[in-house]
Amino acid sequence: MGNCCSVQCSFENFLLRGWDFIVGHANYVCKLKQTLPTLSAALQELRALRNDVQREVDVADQRLLKPFERVQLWLSTADTMITEAENLVSNGPQQMNNLCLGGCISENCLSSYKFGKQVTEMLQEISDHKSKGAFEKVAEDQPAASLVVRPVEQPVALESTIQKVWSCIEDKDVGIIGLYGLGGVGKTTLL
Repeated sequence: MGNCCSVQCSFENFLLRGWDFIVGHANYVCKLKQTLPTLSAALQELRALRNDVQREVDVADQRLLKPFERVQLWLSTADTMITEAENLVSNGPQQMNNLCLGGCISENCLSSYKFGKQVTEMLQEISDHKSKGAFEKVAEDQPAASLVVRPVEQPVALESTIQKVWSCIEDKDVGIIGLYGLGGVGKTTLL
């Protein structure tokens, strides 16, 4: 007798789990009238957040700051999601026309099920992505360009001129020293 009861309880659990599974998947179609406008609103919020982050990146670029890689990745992922969500929203009216009996049954059940599932998954993805878009900083200072020090070689031809100028500097009777010549001959280098 005990075995019969345990089989019955297991069968009831099986039926309840099966029913929950069916109802969960049927909700993709039944709640399509609610999830599609919610997706449209979430799409607008994501688009606004993407524009705000892009504006911050543009300002950082003008200040010669380097945007973080994670910010660039977030922006490109947001662009992809926006495109996919726009496609779902634009296909929504056609899918809604296929619904009948209060929106729980469709003329093409498989197509409506897949569409409803895509809408629900996209809503979740957008929600997750929006939460990742709250950046404290979008850019950082670029590292300073490395400075290359070139060794300055003493011109060989100017050694005699250097000696003449140095002797004039040491001479107490000389008040002004004039250096003249064509451009590029090394007058500034001499000093």
